[in-house]
Amino acid sequence: MTTLKDISERHFQAVMEKRIDDIIGRYAESETTYVFVEGPRWSTVGFDRIARGWRAFVDAPLDMISCRWVEGPYSQVSGDMGWIAGIVEVKVRVKGEERTARFRGTFVLAKNEAGEWRIVHEHFSQPAPDPYGIGDWLTEG
Repeated sequence: MTTLKDISERHFQAVMEKRIDDIIGRYAESETTYVFVEGPRWSTVGFDRIARGWRAFVDAPLDMISCRWVEGPYSQVSGDMGWIAGIVEVKVRVKGEERTARFRGTFVLAKNEAGEWRIVHEHFSQPAPDPYGIGDWLTEG
């Protein structure tokens, strides 16, 4: 049985290999599909715009060396909907320089008419340094 972790790892592999048809084929073909990307853009709404964004990524001067879950992933399935989330570490090469970054990553998936899991929402982000100016309110102890 294919798990949401299997699906997410296949997605990561397609991204690393820049296999555009496999990448965009994992998204629900809906104008309500909604992603929060890890870059400077806040969000992208709609399958056509998401596909356009991924096509631009494939042509960008960035090579994904690795992409893996380093915390979790945690997941839950209820009927035809499911989610998977955790911390994702990516290693990239940009202009000959390697960089590593960590993100909070979440995929929400729904089964399509053929019973195949498709991404309906994706969220990759990093914590804001101190958005309220009070630090972390969760204390040890």
